[in-house]
Amino acid sequence: MMGLGNGRRTMKSPPFVLAALVACIIVLGFNYWIASSRSVDLQTRIMELEGRVRRAAAERGAVELKKNEFQGELEKQREQLDKIQSSHNFQMESVNKLHQDEKTN
Repeated sequence: MMGLGNGRRTMKSPPFVLAALVACIIVLGFNYWIASSRSVDLQTRIMELEGRVRRAAAERGAVELKKNEFQGELEKQREQLDKIQSSHNFQMESVNKLHQDEKTN
């Protein structure tokens, strides 16, 4: 009787299986190389965009400071205009009152 484990035959892989494995390794290596180069390109682009964002934020901050400065100046000028307007109105009322007093006398 023959036992099942008695025969030690070495199984050789058929050449087409070996060729398929080599082809898969080559394809995977090529895909890895492409993905890696794309990743580097994208990282470079991200760095450029981050630089642009930083510059834009700095410029925006400078614009905000100028805007606040101009708003403060505008507010001061409005206050001065209001003072001049109230002084003018007071003077006009005084002149009108004086004129009315002279008219009644």
